[in-house]
Amino acid sequence: MLTKKLKAYVDSFNENDSELYKNSIDNAHAYEWLKECAPRFECPDGDFERTFYFRLWTFRKHVKETPEGYIISEFLPDVPWAGPYNIINAAAGHHIYEGRWLRGSERYLCDYVNFFLTHGEESHRYSTWLLDAATKLEDVKGKKLFSGKLDLMIRYYEEWERTHGTASGMFWSLDGRDAMEYSISGTKNMNMVRGTRPTLNSYMYAEALAIARFAEDEGRADVAKEYGEKAAKLRDMINEKLWDGDFYKPLHGQRDEELDSAFESGDFSEAPKEEIGYIPWMFSIPPKERNAAFAYLSDSKCFRSPVGYTTADMSDPRFLFEADHECLWNGYVWPFATSETLTALYTAVKDGDESLKPIFIDGMNLYAKSHTLTENGKTLPWIDEVMSPYEKIWTSREILKDLGWQEKLGGKERGKDYNHSTFIDLVISGTVGVSCGEDGLTASPAIPADWDYFRLENLEYRGKLYTVTYDKTGERYRRGKGLVISSED
Repeated sequence: MLTKKLKAYVDSFNENDSELYKNSIDNAHAYEWLKECAPRFECPDGDFERTFYFRLWTFRKHVKETPEGYIISEFLPDVPWAGPYNIINAAAGHHIYEGRWLRGSERYLCDYVNFFLTHGEESHRYSTWLLDAATKLEDVKGKKLFSGKLDLMIRYYEEWERTHGTASGMFWSLDGRDAMEYSISGTKNMNMVRGTRPTLNSYMYAEALAIARFAEDEGRADVAKEYGEKAAKLRDMINEKLWDGDFYKPLHGQRDEELDSAFESGDFSEAPKEEIGYIPWMFSIPPKERNAAFAYLSDSKCFRSPVGYTTADMSDPRFLFEADHECLWNGYVWPFATSETLTALYTAVKDGDESLKPIFIDGMNLYAKSHTLTENGKTLPWIDEVMSPYEKIWTSREILKDLGWQEKLGGKERGKDYNHSTFIDLVISGTVGVSCGEDGLTASPAIPADWDYFRLENLEYRGKLYTVTYDKTGERYRRGKGLVISSED
């Protein structure tokens, strides 16, 4: 039904695109590929709908075939700090969450996961939630996609323990290795300081749970028990040690003894509220009574700027402190972090707190509208690295452009069509509210009050194609009033 709409969007995006870099699916083949593989969506909000198709169109640009199988890129141009084939693991979790909803995507997403499992130096370059995302891929596909990989997964986890483990059983990281350089809490006197942060600790909790699940699938009860216990211990320590009574925050120390001392004392005096405090909710770590912390996402003096969610509390004295770098996490708006926060929100909703739906709806509206660039009097759909919290300016792009698009910094338009966040998954899992269950696909939408309809079609789930419609009156789709879910083999 929505094929013509897909074609119109793709034609428009292609017409306005300067295709500077190509991977496996160029613009000329974008429509046919998306027609076959991608879900389609419509709703009354033109910005929201356009952003959905735009993010599908940009995602396929990053599917890249290599001599070692497919990978998903973060940057389209080669950047000096990437690994083989321009691969970077920081946003791998986002890539897999996003790509799992495309038909046949296991073909390239399994290659992608396997690359990291067999290239340890690349899977530990930045913190991420790789194995958790692999379980989410299996949930959608309804297949055991990683049989025989358990020992590689254990080796992957043990390497994190060896390099970033602490005596407490938690993990330390640097903000730069969390792909969040120059954060307020992680930078002191312009130097990165080590910390037990909500980032890597939450990810490793999810990774331990994933290994326990994969071990159960392979009949290795001893491993499942061991990693289930690791996960439980880490969850309890996150909730006990990183919660300041109001929010999840990191504890920092440059040397081991400083880190241990901060951890034992629980001194949060130098730790502001930062958006990373919402990451534990991505993996259902906090107890429900802590959901009150989401109110800060509606507070214009804390995280809700006119453009989107800031990465730090706007009332903190060091908000937007000066640093000579194009990528700053000291308060700017990052789609990467926004995606984590909105994933945390829809997870908390699915965990039973439907009172959070209005905050999620507001956040999605802000996020959808941020996907633009206005230049030379023309406004285009756009996704890039980092945005000003007060106006729609992609700040890293402006800095890089002023520096003359230097090759050592990634070259011309390095951040254009940047694949460092999600949107498709947020629409499917959050706005439409799709959940994966053994008995089939269900949905519990989180939509604005003025939406009288939406339609999601060509959605693959466990070998079937699903259509989810909401029709307030029943007259638009002629399928009945309200929410209707149908499937075909």
